[in-house]
Amino acid sequence: MTNTESSNPSAEAMVLSLRAMGYDLSTAIADLIDNSISANATEIHVDFSWNNGTPWILISDNGDGMSESELKKAMKPGSQSPNQIRDVDDLGRFGLGLKTASWSQCKKMTVLSRKKGELSNRCWDLDHVVSEDK
Repeated sequence: MTNTESSNPSAEAMVLSLRAMGYDLSTAIADLIDNSISANATEIHVDFSWNNGTPWILISDNGDGMSESELKKAMKPGSQSPNQIRDVDDLGRFGLGLKTASWSQCKKMTVLSRKKGELSNRCWDLDHVVSEDK
């Protein structure tokens, strides 16, 4: 019998490492737009404001949307296995793009989604993850 032990990574180290994956603003936005395309969006809007030194970017679309459980899963790092069979039109592979693209540009990311008239939302606040290390 082999002895095993759990070795969970530090949440702080993980998000800060993933944050430094080499995106610039244009590739981060392109990766997020890929998610809209995979969700069958026919309209994608990118809005932004420098907001007096507190900038924000909003990417919105008319895609399929996500249910509460789908959004919860999508916000989890590594939300899908590269071995998972997916649609030929699905541009994602590892379940990291939404998070790493967003984290590369900001410390707080919010997703609001509507599916079948039901709204769901989730937020990542990296300052909170760092302070709590979870």
